[in-house]
Amino acid sequence: MQFLSYFIFILISAYITIYVGWVCYKNGIHYVMELFDHNESIAKSINQLLLIGYYLVNLGFIFYGLSRWSRISTLPNLIQIISNKVSSVLIVLCMLHYFNITFIYLMRRYPNNSIIKILTP
Repeated sequence: MQFLSYFIFILISAYITIYVGWVCYKNGIHYVMELFDHNESIAKSINQLLLIGYYLVNLGFIFYGLSRWSRISTLPNLIQIISNKVSSVLIVLCMLHYFNITFIYLMRRYPNNSIIKILTP
């Protein structure tokens, strides 16, 4: 039962992470292009770095979640634990997405590196 729960959790969480990351990567290039004055090569490079960082953080969080797993004895217990773990992955995905959107908004609103002056004391 334990191995099955690990497999289901990794499959669902990895699919959601990869799908959301790919959608954000594909659609986020327009925002990144605006930040870098439509310099396509820099925007593509930054967008790829953001995607890789996103995957590393989220897949790391998924595998870390496996280390904090309790024993599963019944099917309802399996469903409950998997839903709790997947929901925590979704919450982290949401928080990262809104952090990135806020940061991009601030970068667009305060151009010429003035965002750094706002964020540093």
